[in-house]
Amino acid sequence: MGKTPSPRGGMMSRSITIEFDGAPHYVPEGITVIQAMWHLGHPMIRGIGCLNGVCGACTITMRSPSQGESRTALACQTMVEDSMSFTFLPPDASKKAITPLSAEVPDEKKLLHFYPETKRCVACQACTTICPQGIDVMGGVRAAINGEISAVAERFTSCVMCGLCSMVCDARIRPHRVGILARRLSVAAHPGSTEQLYVRIDEINTGRYKEEWERVMSS
Repeated sequence: MGKTPSPRGGMMSRSITIEFDGAPHYVPEGITVIQAMWHLGHPMIRGIGCLNGVCGACTITMRSPSQGESRTALACQTMVEDSMSFTFLPPDASKKAITPLSAEVPDEKKLLHFYPETKRCVACQACTTICPQGIDVMGGVRAAINGEISAVAERFTSCVMCGLCSMVCDARIRPHRVGILARRLSVAAHPGSTEQLYVRIDEINTGRYKEEWERVMSS
């Protein structure tokens, strides 16, 4: 292992060894898994999105020396480690429910109407275990079965729609789809204040984030 030439000239930090799809590669330390893919010449046209851990597109399964067991993660939020191994997972292809939103309080059976398979949950916890966001997914599924739409929406607030919970479910439940529908129904029926949104818009218009934006666009 040694220094690695930087694309912008000079030398980058030392190289480390990673294993991708069963083959070893040398990449600079201090970069994310997605950046490692770019470094190795992989264009990453599919399986990549926002690069900020929001869209949930770049799911991987990985194992590193610091963690004995395999786990899932988002490639754009995971730094490479020496001797780590990983594989990208296929993107979520499940279908979402499309329904008009109403200001009325939704029927408690609305979630099960669109996702009736939710009732097949056997409480195995696989969905909760695999969630890279640390969401109590199974708790959300159980809340959906009980018609607690607001509780479901609250549990899935940080869901990035990666679909891993659906991938591991033997009952073919789509917890992330149930969660996003609950969030939409809850917001439509109980719209909160948008004060913080207007504050952020004012901050953007007054140039508060101009330096950060230019830095991101030039990288």
